[in-house]
Amino acid sequence: MEQAVIQESLPVSSCRNMQVPLVLLMTTKHMGNLLVSLHCLQIIAKASRGYSLLVVDERYRDIVESIADIGKVLYYPRRQLKTASLSVKARLLYSFYRQLRQHQAKLLLDFDGQGQAATITQLSGIANRIGPADARRWKGVYTQLLSKSQHQYHRFKDYALYPEILLGQSAEPQYPQLISEAWHHDDLQTILQTRGVDLTRPYACIHAGATKTYKRWPAEYYANIADWLDKQEQQVVFIGSGASDTQRTTEIIGLCERPHFDLCNQLSIRQLITLFQQCALFLGNDSGPMHLAAAANAEVYAIFGPTDEARWGPLGNNAKIIRNPIACESNCSKKFCPVDHRCINTLTPEAVKTALQAYAA
Repeated sequence: MEQAVIQESLPVSSCRNMQVPLVLLMTTKHMGNLLVSLHCLQIIAKASRGYSLLVVDERYRDIVESIADIGKVLYYPRRQLKTASLSVKARLLYSFYRQLRQHQAKLLLDFDGQGQAATITQLSGIANRIGPADARRWKGVYTQLLSKSQHQYHRFKDYALYPEILLGQSAEPQYPQLISEAWHHDDLQTILQTRGVDLTRPYACIHAGATKTYKRWPAEYYANIADWLDKQEQQVVFIGSGASDTQRTTEIIGLCERPHFDLCNQLSIRQLITLFQQCALFLGNDSGPMHLAAAANAEVYAIFGPTDEARWGPLGNNAKIIRNPIACESNCSKKFCPVDHRCINTLTPEAVKTALQAYAA
């Protein structure tokens, strides 16, 4: 696929003075990708002084509303569209695209480049449309693509190309600050007390799920760690969302010898942010909640298997990576592994306990 470098034929020079209405498109379904991109989106939105419109998935409203200097936001109604009748879908889409076009943007920056984002870009009616180098569809969708580095680097750097090109401003890898109000903490405390959590004692959060099976540390190992944490005077709170996380959490708690707290599907994203801001530590796989915990400034311990933390790991200094020292086979891939993804499946609870020891004692 040919990849174009941004040329001055686009209104880039005028955009640097932020005199051009623009759309910042990040309708990814993946919470982790959104969180990693948000600092770069925030830089552009803040510099735009009201000229930008951020477009994100409606399910992440709680995240966006906890960030300052993000500007005007339009939410894509993905969840509503899944269950709506044809007539309601037509009305939802008409309303969405009407609001998008009313912004009268001269430039669209697509941070995602996948699936629905490419469709929105194509139907936006915006003349200049810049997409990422790894966009799956590009002919007839984007007027130009970002150039791609030949070196391995963190996903954040892909997003950082946008403020660099648009503003001539470099961005340091970080999450935006997630702001909590006093009533958020009061709301969460009421929920925790109702579920029996002792607010005078520390608690650890565990998220044992992940979108891909190869990212999931074995259930029996999580049960072992949960019981061990309880013996170390740490209350254990399991979190998650959706049917897959519910099934996995139920399985793990069933394997435990001690009682723990199951808050899977019980908390909103807003409440999760506050939970992570107050917890003693977070333990989980490579997942969206892991990035959310890191963004909330929790002490994060992230278990990685086949995925590369250099590319997909959490940002900041409050996150530690736990990885099996036993290397996998050279021909191992995320979709196929000749040794059953031993890199994550043979990582022992003892190795994880060693990593957690300083915060569990």
